[in-house]
Amino acid sequence: MEQGLRPEAVRAADRQADWQGHGGHPGLARYDAIRALFAETGLPPDPQTYELFWLHLGGGAPALSRELEAMLDEGRLTAERVMALRRIHLGDIAGAEMMALVEATQGSALQLADRLSRGQSDIRAYDERIAAEDSLIAASLTAQALAEAVQRLRRANAVMMAANRRLAAEIRAASHQTGRLLDRLESAERSARTDPLTGLPNRRGLAEAMKRAAVQADARGAPLSVALVDIDHFKRFNDQWGHAIGDEVLRCVGAHLAARARETAGEGAVTGRHGGEEFLVLLPGLALAEATAAMDQARDLMARQILRRASDGVSLGRLCFSAGVAALRPDDSPDTLFDRADAALYAAKRAGRDRVYPERTAE
Repeated sequence: MEQGLRPEAVRAADRQADWQGHGGHPGLARYDAIRALFAETGLPPDPQTYELFWLHLGGGAPALSRELEAMLDEGRLTAERVMALRRIHLGDIAGAEMMALVEATQGSALQLADRLSRGQSDIRAYDERIAAEDSLIAASLTAQALAEAVQRLRRANAVMMAANRRLAAEIRAASHQTGRLLDRLESAERSARTDPLTGLPNRRGLAEAMKRAAVQADARGAPLSVALVDIDHFKRFNDQWGHAIGDEVLRCVGAHLAARARETAGEGAVTGRHGGEEFLVLLPGLALAEATAAMDQARDLMARQILRRASDGVSLGRLCFSAGVAALRPDDSPDTLFDRADAALYAAKRAGRDRVYPERTAE
């Protein structure tokens, strides 16, 4: 693995170094650095922002750190952008949305439980009426008494049938409402795993997909490779053409990588946005050399295209990316596999960009 820290980790470490003069446990430096960030940004010290700063200063979330540092440098880190970063990098569902869904689900369940309880009361009353009339019929000797008992039973039966119709209608309505709530919950959960810009899995979705892919590869005795992709000079491109064009570029690269991954590794391939201008590609069934060749072909195809602005056809130039590829080992965890791909990506960047490097293997 490449030694040393990546640039965004260096900046995070510099922030901590400014606050290490007080002694005590080394971890206390990060608390003071977080306090300084709150003071610098003027953001309220809520748990969501605190967690984001904690991850950033730990140096373990490079894509998050790049975006957050850019916002800090430009003085545009707001509470809304904090939540957007959390959705992209941590897969957060908006708390208010989830609370509303939970409350609606609880309300629907309570209403249905209440109606079922009233339905049971109706049935008990009907049973009692039947039992009473049955006793009267058994004791009755006159036709008049029997006719009156039959009329009372008919009325009780009509009341019960009407109650049953109401209950059936209310259960159908409750079932429909429950179905809609489940759809909304499923949509919220899907949103928590999906990058809103590209429609691809986000960091959380990728973490889940990588765990599944590793388990399946181990069970089948098949190889699994992952590629970490970073668009070269994306910030410069973004600054020149604007964020709207930058967003289109991210969508374009994501779609290109996803299509190429499916062509080479089949429908089991997964491509997601890891954060910022980074993408992660899971290539089940491909060993290291095959995966590296597939990603290099995808890089070459992208580099040979000239991007044009849709509104007027103006050339935006060529776009290239760098990538690092690593293959699953028997003792790997998703984190160690990712770290080796990350190290290979960093080596490709240091070597001049626009290239794909495999991980370093033991001699």
